[in-house]
Amino acid sequence: MDRYVNLPTTHLRSWVPGSIAIASLFVGLAAGCGPEDVGPAPIVQDSAGVEFVRHGPLADYNRPVYPAEYLLTIGDMEGPPEMLFAEVAGVELLDDGTVAVLDRAAADVRVYSPDGSFIRRISRRGSGPGEISGDLTVAMVGIGDGRLLLPDAINQTVSIFGRDGGLLESHPWDIMQAYMPEWRAASDSTLAVHLWSATAPWHVLAHRSVSGALLDTLAVYAVRPRYNPVDRRFPVWADMLVWSTREPDAVVAGWMSDPWVTLFRRGVPVRRISWDRDEALLTEEQQEILLGIVARNMDPSEIPPDLRTMVRLPERLPAVADIEAGEELILAQRARSVETLDQRVTYVNRGPSGFGGPCWDVFTFEGDYLGVLDLGAPADVFDIRGDTILGVREDSLGVQQPFLARLPAELREPR
Repeated sequence: MDRYVNLPTTHLRSWVPGSIAIASLFVGLAAGCGPEDVGPAPIVQDSAGVEFVRHGPLADYNRPVYPAEYLLTIGDMEGPPEMLFAEVAGVELLDDGTVAVLDRAAADVRVYSPDGSFIRRISRRGSGPGEISGDLTVAMVGIGDGRLLLPDAINQTVSIFGRDGGLLESHPWDIMQAYMPEWRAASDSTLAVHLWSATAPWHVLAHRSVSGALLDTLAVYAVRPRYNPVDRRFPVWADMLVWSTREPDAVVAGWMSDPWVTLFRRGVPVRRISWDRDEALLTEEQQEILLGIVARNMDPSEIPPDLRTMVRLPERLPAVADIEAGEELILAQRARSVETLDQRVTYVNRGPSGFGGPCWDVFTFEGDYLGVLDLGAPADVFDIRGDTILGVREDSLGVQQPFLARLPAELREPR
């Protein structure tokens, strides 16, 4: 079992997601995600106050596949520049129904009406007041009253913009950009953030104020080193910690390499949900594909002939590409196939990561396995507000489209 460290908690803030009313467009099933039936029950054990819910291979459960109901997608390859996205790093639904999208490549935030029409741009590339670096603007968080918070690792600031796009506040903040950073709104004045430092041995999930003050700790994980001093090779990709949180005191976290997630409450692990991996070992041909991805990230004139001896190729794909938590549900995203991976898998501090596929396995907080949520295309989910999913998906050409989608009715109903 991984080492957990329990740090003292202080006060916690609560957050209640608003309801969203918008007409939906039904999306059909994507082939190959799974049949509909019932299957075995998990094994439940308890050890030192931590409940272990152990599933077998999820394919054995024959649970249904639930297609997402898309409400809105934004983006058009044939449209004007404001409808083209290169590196979406955040999608927010504001209290007036408008949708904000952070595009790192363009170094701006664009705001759209509820029907997807462009309204305005917020911020621009730079290092002055109200400007962002773009490349290392690590997130975008809605914090109530139409305000947007943008943390920037190059500028080392957190900037807060008002509903009209004007700069309201700017706070210095020592922002470390590593692994897959995520920032969440816990309340109008509190954030849930992932804190990590190259010099510290811990990943800390914590509450902080919007000005940077540490309030309390939600979970702590020991760092897993990337470099192996024995074989002196670096892995093709890092074993990243992925997480999500639901207020007032719950956070769900796990490692991409392992088929399990852990639920923490008030900084203490209370339940681990695990399942048996059924993915096959990677073939030599698939490992060669990964080696080619590494090579394409290097200057062709400088690719060493002994590249294979410098990097450690994985035996398997990650067990989990991402984790998201709704009000009552935990979603674990499946990885893409090797053949559909691209150069993003070697950039551990940029997103979307390139690992995520269209299908997400769905569990309750109690550990019951409900089935598969199918988003119909590879997609990153930034948050789940009530029954509404905020994210970005990719079409068959890899073009990014920010979206709002609704959890299927079968997953919204009380259980």
